[in-house]
Amino acid sequence: MIAPERAGTKRHLNVQTTAEALLAHLKRNGTEYFFVNAGTDFASVVEAYARLDESGLDFPTPIVATHENLAVGMAHGFYLIARTPQAVMCHVSVGSANAICAIMNASRDQIPIIFLSGRTPLFESGKFGSRNGDIHWPQEMFDQGGMMREVVKWDYELRDGLNVEQVVDRAYGIAQAAPPGPIYLMLPREVLAGKLDGADVRACVPAVPAPPFPSPEHVATIARRLATAEFPAIVTSASGADAATVAPLVALCERFGIAHVDRKARFVNFPTGHAQHQVEQLEELFDDVDALLFLETDVPWIPNRGNPRPETFIADAGTDPLFGRIPIRSFPADVSLTTTVAALLPELERALDAAGAEQTAAARRERISARAERGRAQLAERVAADAQRGGPITKLFLSRALDAARSKDDIVVNEYSALSDYMRFDEPATWFLNPPAAGLGWGFPAALGVKLAAPERTVIAVLGDGAYIFANPAACHHAIAMHDLPLLTIIYNNARWEAVQGSARGMYGKDSALGKRALAPLSSLEPIPDFEKYAEASGGIGLRVTQRDELEPTIRRALKIVQTERKHVLINVIGS
Repeated sequence: MIAPERAGTKRHLNVQTTAEALLAHLKRNGTEYFFVNAGTDFASVVEAYARLDESGLDFPTPIVATHENLAVGMAHGFYLIARTPQAVMCHVSVGSANAICAIMNASRDQIPIIFLSGRTPLFESGKFGSRNGDIHWPQEMFDQGGMMREVVKWDYELRDGLNVEQVVDRAYGIAQAAPPGPIYLMLPREVLAGKLDGADVRACVPAVPAPPFPSPEHVATIARRLATAEFPAIVTSASGADAATVAPLVALCERFGIAHVDRKARFVNFPTGHAQHQVEQLEELFDDVDALLFLETDVPWIPNRGNPRPETFIADAGTDPLFGRIPIRSFPADVSLTTTVAALLPELERALDAAGAEQTAAARRERISARAERGRAQLAERVAADAQRGGPITKLFLSRALDAARSKDDIVVNEYSALSDYMRFDEPATWFLNPPAAGLGWGFPAALGVKLAAPERTVIAVLGDGAYIFANPAACHHAIAMHDLPLLTIIYNNARWEAVQGSARGMYGKDSALGKRALAPLSSLEPIPDFEKYAEASGGIGLRVTQRDELEPTIRRALKIVQTERKHVLINVIGS
């Protein structure tokens, strides 16, 4: 709600069209970049940028992206670092259709994106901006917003420039309110071209609703159960999206003797080298764990792989602990809290202190650390076995080589091929895994957005061959050259969709007709392109690695090129 004294405080914008007002309001709401994949609906937007010297208006910096997946993915990646929502605009119905997969990724990852598109001109003639091309008839849809409605928090069609301020401010408020997510605003060409004789707008944008706060009664119940448990564990998937929560979570677990487990971690939620961090899968710990607290965990466990004991206490907490946009999700909980992790941790620490949890923490720490060491020993055995087998490069070997070559503050954006269990991430915001919806083609564009937000940092994109192809690599390498975003891209190339093969074999087993084949039907990507040529075509350097002993030196060489010569490098790693 806007304070009454602020309601009368106005600022004048020297705008002549709705398009100019729209762009000014994007910047007024804190958006730095405007990721665009332009079409015939952009005429007034193009004119607005062309008139900047005359108007003196302040617009977001435009970033041209030659595919919609690239535009949305870059905005997604930028938010991972900067934590401020950016704007994307695509071309009418067809551009929106291309972007749906990327918007679903943003939705499931709780990324607020201001997603805009044109709309086919409303009028056939007689109005400025009305239809003047053949495509303006077949591109029109009865309900263009309907195709996005499933994966956005709010959709709307701007009807007139008179209320562009209210519409844009509402879009930002809804996108950022907990749980955050993308919105969709459609912009008819005639409306964008509509004339305005300046605009008087509020000097301040409306406040975003404060995030939810945990119930003291429920926090006390969780604290009592954690304090009396023999092997309590806090499980995270996305709590580290707020990097400021990592240190307090570590302090809480250390002080009160609580184990930490990552459940398909998409962020650095907890230092992976910490003595209380368990590297085993949660399902492997169910016999020992007797109290569980899940923080921002959409899929806490896989029932087909194991379930908590009936007597195990279960609590979950997050901005949407039921994950209401997922149609079926029936994991039980004794206590469920709607809260941010940042708000919960200090309250939980006070409640654990009041419950006397510190008095029994030493014994728990000893048990938890011993179990963590057992898990690390198992990982070491797998590393040794992989080295003894030798042969083609495995994902395990790639992960170890990359971890040895990278600096601790280098940022890794991973879509499938890097195995974090065999790497060490102790610095917040240095590891980003593909969103839970796993719409392929996210990693490369997101890495470019991360680099745009952190130009001084080294960014490494690790992709599977299929994920790389889905990313529209020509568009991504083109963006690297156009916007000066040098980074290292590593492709694990085994010439197949391994997830397809693994899923089929997991269902039908080794004794089926499928299990007797070396390669499952529908999985092969042969003949695979020479991926390194894509980088070379846009002025980068392409490298190819086939032998294990070449891999780490090649990664080190590539990182040096990226850091000292500011050229982008792609390593095509031929795997098994």
